[in-house]
Amino acid sequence: MQDICVFDFDGSVRSQSGLMQQYCDRIKVIDMHKHQHAARLWTSPRRFEHIRQEAFSGKQPFFSLLGSGDYHHFSLALINEHTEPLTVVLFDNHPDWMRPPHQYHCGTWVYQLARLPQVKRIVIVGLESGDINGKHFAAGDVESHANGKIALLPFRAVEAMIPGRGNVSLSSKLEQDLSAGIAEILSAISTDNVYVSVDKDCLRSEDACTNWEQGTLPLVVVIKCIEAIRGKHHVIGADTVGDYSQPKFWSPLKWIGSMLDRPANALRFRPTAAALRLNEVANIQLLQALDGNT
Repeated sequence: MQDICVFDFDGSVRSQSGLMQQYCDRIKVIDMHKHQHAARLWTSPRRFEHIRQEAFSGKQPFFSLLGSGDYHHFSLALINEHTEPLTVVLFDNHPDWMRPPHQYHCGTWVYQLARLPQVKRIVIVGLESGDINGKHFAAGDVESHANGKIALLPFRAVEAMIPGRGNVSLSSKLEQDLSAGIAEILSAISTDNVYVSVDKDCLRSEDACTNWEQGTLPLVVVIKCIEAIRGKHHVIGADTVGDYSQPKFWSPLKWIGSMLDRPANALRFRPTAAALRLNEVANIQLLQALDGNT
């Protein structure tokens, strides 16, 4: 049996008693609470390296749960432990590809990922947040999109203003024709080895509850995509974020950044127990799909 690791920054996964009990013989929990505030949203290169060495270095769990999407930049540490050529398939409502100043930021980590030599392509599926719409596109990793290292497959059509190309409609076939959409994803994968990362903010609110704005992808679509990827390729690892935790910060800059980036009600939102249960169900279903037990 392949191992599961909970990197417990915020308690959001550890509180999922059904998941923890069902997979108790496979789950390892690494307590990261002391880094909760310093790591949330972004962290310095020095702190990132310290955390990487402490918790991520040398570990290649089959499935990692990182908690809130505020910690998605630590997927970079997990993926970088794999040295063989690979494709990353990312299901996300955001491209997370903004150009730094912050190297290790939940909104810029894909920019860093695209510069790892072993990562041959990044296929991003979902993308309904508005971050690639119109002129917003130019704030992202235009270079990697132009040279084919990043493929963008929004769930619904997006009109992007791409430098040097003008207005371009970006879309996938997933919503209209699931089989054709899956074939489109598979054709974009350029290696045998695949790493899958799922930010549950790409999911519709009926399937997940996150602390970011959410897309409209049904969980069943993501599951079918993962099953197809697993059937054609070697999934060497996977992770998920998007489990709900209340955004809390010590840094005034992070408070401001969070207020500017999130939906207006995110800091006041208090999910119900039923809403939180959606995340546990989604995590179990993702794991079953990766295991081949669906």
